[in-house]
Order: sequence, then structure tokens, then C-alpha cells
Amino acid sequence: MVPFPAKERLGKLHQLMSQEGLDFCVLAGPENMNYFSCFQAITYTRPIRFVVGGDETHLIVPALEEEHAASAAADAFHVYYEHPPKAVECPSAFAILKNILAKKANPVVGVEYGVITLGNAQMLESWGCRLVNISPALTQMRAIKDEYEKDCIREAGRLCRYAMGVSLKHARPGITELEFEQYGTTALYDLISGEDYPYVFSSPTCFTPSGVERTNMPHVFSGLRKFQEGDMVIHVRKPAINGCHGELERTFFVGKPKPEAERAFKAMVEAQMAVLDAIRPGVVAKEMDALARRVLEKYGLGEYAIHRVGHGQGLGRHEEPFLIFDSDLVLQEGMVFTVEPGIYIPHVGGFRHSDTLILTAGGYENTTDFGRTMEELTFA
Repeated sequence: MVPFPAKERLGKLHQLMSQEGLDFCVLAGPENMNYFSCFQAITYTRPIRFVVGGDETHLIVPALEEEHAASAAADAFHVYYEHPPKAVECPSAFAILKNILAKKANPVVGVEYGVITLGNAQMLESWGCRLVNISPALTQMRAIKDEYEKDCIREAGRLCRYAMGVSLKHARPGITELEFEQYGTTALYDLISGEDYPYVFSSPTCFTPSGVERTNMPHVFSGLRKFQEGDMVIHVRKPAINGCHGELERTFFVGKPKPEAERAFKAMVEAQMAVLDAIRPGVVAKEMDALARRVLEKYGLGEYAIHRVGHGQGLGRHEEPFLIFDSDLVLQEGMVFTVEPGIYIPHVGGFRHSDTLILTAGGYENTTDFGRTMEELTFA
């Protein structure tokens, strides 16, 4: 397992601060805080902030996170309370933040405009802070994955493949979506429960819409619908390791599909393969989206491709950058993308495969390589 690169990541942030003339960065986005501090909470309804100054980092947490936060990569830890008498006697989260920022008169503070609330921004400005939006710079920084992230994403991909394979052994008419999922999920928990498992398994996310109506909803939780003969099913596995996500999705059939479903499946696979054959460092993001759409339009199905062909993957289940029709981004080595040209056809069904790729100098590493053909994914 690759060690968490706190020093290297913080060095990049300090370089950004120097370039932008920032005295502090105040991070509120869960993924950005995790990226720099290795701290991941389950809920963020209470204020949590990671503050970076010139020579010190601060993590502000509620009392219920105190023990959890002790292992984070921060120089100073500040705890606030929401129970008497300490809630009255001790400073609040924002009083602590104000005291940290007061070390510099009228500081220039980097914040995430896409995360910070208007009320919080106005509060900072009332303290004399001048705010600078660092969200685009952080997105660009996180787009190129370091070895720690790649290691985690590879392991998440391995777990995707394992759980997918176990669940597919139980594909049959009469089993519910949730029952089908639990076979792979139980096997996954058994796999990671050994004392020598070195990673932190942080999310088992999966969902399995089945049948014409439910597969036409790209993101829908699994339920008690039973697989029926002739069904198409989209099985999604998105486990996270140390907060870094993998993603493997496969459309499969329970019994012989109808001709129109078989044709749509063929078009979807051909569109995905066209992108997989072309994607590499140096290509432009929108070209990958256009490539998939040309294949689908050849089949007369272009209008049913209602989302981008892929998204960035890492601490976010979906994160920038995106493989989308209007992106001029030139792809670089170290970026991680899903490739998932989906089509959703009324009265026929939804069809989508997804794989998670790490771009390399020579092309890419497919961390979720798994069977994708009709023959491999049809179950009696």
C-alpha cells in the first residue's frame, strides 16, 4: 500500500498560495479536505474546516469527531462543542476560524466558490478577508492522480470485478434486485475482513435496476423487483478504498433478449469500444464524446444518449474533468476516467457498460476490465 502523500500534496497547495498571493486557504469541501488531510467524516452537517496557513495546518472539528480526527494529517486540531457547559464556555467553530485568520491583518483567503455558502463568504468578508476562488485550481490539481490514488483506485477496481463476478453467478428469473446484489456484497465483505487487509474500505455503493422501465432510469436504487425472463439488467459496482472510488457497470440479460434489445446492446458496446480504442493522453475530451455518439447515430439511436460519455473518478464518485461534448480539455497521463456511453430507449430499455481507466503514457490501464459481450453477459 502506498503511503498517504501529505507533504507532496501540501507542497502543491503552498505553491498555489504563493502564486496567488494567499495568506490562508479555508477548505470546506469534503473531498478537498480529504485530499489534503486524509480526514473523511460520514456527515458534514456540522462545520468542519481544514485551514492552511503559511507554516501550519489546522483541522476544526466537532467534539464527536475528535478521536476520529486525531489520525488526520494536520499540525493543529481544534475542537468545538454542542453540549453544555462546554458549548457555552468554549469557542464555536467559526470563532475558532476567526482566531486563526486573525493572525494576519486583512488576509487574502482562498476558498471554494462551488462549496462555500453565501452566508459564510459574507462572514469571512466581514472579518476583513479578501476572498479568492481556488476551486478551478484544486480541480486541476486533483485531476492528475498521484501514486496513492492510483493504488487505491486499482484496489477498488479489483473489488468491483470480484463482486460483479460473484453476483452474476446468481443471475436468474425470480431473484430480486437486492438479493442479487447481496451475493457480491457479502463476498466483498468477506474478502476485506481479513486482519491483514491493508486498506480502509469506505463505501460499498451498488445498484441494480432491472427491466425496461427501471433500466431507463440511469441512477435508481435497487428494490424488490424480481428478474423476469428476457430482462435487461444494469448492475453497478462503485466501492471506495480510502475514499477513492472504482466504477464497473455491466448490462446483462436474464434469458434470451428481444431483437430490439439485442441491437441496442450491440450499439452500446460498439460505442464504448470505439472510445476504448481511441482514448489516450493527447486526445481532446469532446472528441471522445463525439466518437461514441457517431456510433450510436449510425444505429439511429443517437437521441437516446442523454448523458456525457464519461467522468473523472477519484475521491468523488463523479468529479471533473468530464468527457463531454463541449470540453476542450486535452487528456493527460495520470487522469482517471470512466467510459460509459449509455442509451435509454422508451419501451425497449436502458443499456450501459462502464469501466474505470487510469491514463498512462502508452494509453491506459483498465482497472475494471470484465466481460462485455452478449455471450458473456446472457444468463439462462
